[in-house]
Amino acid sequence: MTDPGALMKWWSSLYSDHANLSNGITFLHLAGLIVGGGAAVTTDRQILKAWRAGGDRRRTVLDDVSAVHVFVVGGLILTIVTGALMMLADWDTFSRSKLFWIKMAGVGVLIVNGAVLGWAERLARQTSGSRGWPVLATVSTISLFFWLTVLGLGTWLKSVA
Repeated sequence: MTDPGALMKWWSSLYSDHANLSNGITFLHLAGLIVGGGAAVTTDRQILKAWRAGGDRRRTVLDDVSAVHVFVVGGLILTIVTGALMMLADWDTFSRSKLFWIKMAGVGVLIVNGAVLGWAERLARQTSGSRGWPVLATVSTISLFFWLTVLGLGTWLKSVA
């Protein structure tokens, strides 16, 4: 069986010695964040506007929420995978960083929040919006906060690492 420590040392060396590889992973990390986070933030904004406006706008937004979900999840998966690769390239630094673990907790909140948003969207459809929309508005507000918080923490973490 392969020694995990040796594998991490090999990955760290490969990552740090090949700028094209590390730049490509960073690009994919940011692309996932832009696609997933951008779609989420845009949808969150639409949800909040529809919650206030009511009426037919809400039905249209619910359809958009369903359609956008694949981009948010895909972007988040890409960001998590590339983030794990970057973390493993400098495990000694990140494993001891409180800032890093706070950022990871924020990512965890985004994942749980996304699941709650899916549930709230279904609830809004089933109850003609009476029960789902207040939850959707709350979840969207949390989503906006945590997408921007995770982005800010990642930016700050880059200067610490």
